[in-house]
Amino acid sequence: MEETAAPISTIDCPYCSEPINPKSKKCKHCGEILDPQMREIELLKSQRNAPQVFMNAGGGAAAAASGFGGPVKRFPHWLHILLVIVTGGLWLPVYILMYLFRNKRYYY
Repeated sequence: MEETAAPISTIDCPYCSEPINPKSKKCKHCGEILDPQMREIELLKSQRNAPQVFMNAGGGAAAAASGFGGPVKRFPHWLHILLVIVTGGLWLPVYILMYLFRNKRYYY
């Protein structure tokens, strides 16, 4: 079994070591960008789409004003109020039973 050498018109990819065209800007095997200028542009694009912002750093108004990410998802206040009422309402029968069966010697 003879191994054939890669033609001289190819070079090895520095990331995956597969033979590629020397004029390639992106490896067809691993997808890495070989051109430094294109690599910088891709890095800037990824930073623009994923800003490094801490949670609650300035709130939703700051995120909207900065222009990152697009529309800000609003907090569902109606859902929060509903959950507070429902979960608080679950304790109501417990409080009523505790009041009815309290020790009347100590509590009026």
